[in-house]
Amino acid sequence: MNIKSLLLGSAAALAAVSGAQAADAIVAAEPEPVEYVRVCDAFGTGYFYIPGTETCLKIGGFIRVQTGFSPNASGTSDWDSFSRAYISFDAKSDTEYGTLTGFFAAEFNADNDASVAAGVSDSIIDLDEAYIQLGGLKAGFFYNWWDKGINGETDTLG
Repeated sequence: MNIKSLLLGSAAALAAVSGAQAADAIVAAEPEPVEYVRVCDAFGTGYFYIPGTETCLKIGGFIRVQTGFSPNASGTSDWDSFSRAYISFDAKSDTEYGTLTGFFAAEFNADNDASVAAGVSDSIIDLDEAYIQLGGLKAGFFYNWWDKGINGETDTLG
């Protein structure tokens, strides 16, 4: 009889323990909200932090499309279309020597005019600027004060 009561007691204790565990609510920890884009105000508007770093990045650019219609020399209608896409990447980070800047800008042009029929294409990819700057030192391919901002978009200064 001792074994029988021992088996019944252990079965009752096991049922009580398993019942108590089933009654307990399972509470899952709330995940931390993920901040995908952090705004970087240190270098002006438009910058954001590259995830996992303290480097700020600004991406800019524009797209331009221009079409013109006019009669050509033979009296039939002629048209010309020009498009331009410009993209720039500006990365900045603070160091003990000053602000470290990396800049890259490219221009993509496509032109549909009479020179294309002659075998000369006006569609080009042009590196506009690419440089690294630390403090007051700047190295790379960039415009100086006389190259940019004085002339119009279609002018060419040598």
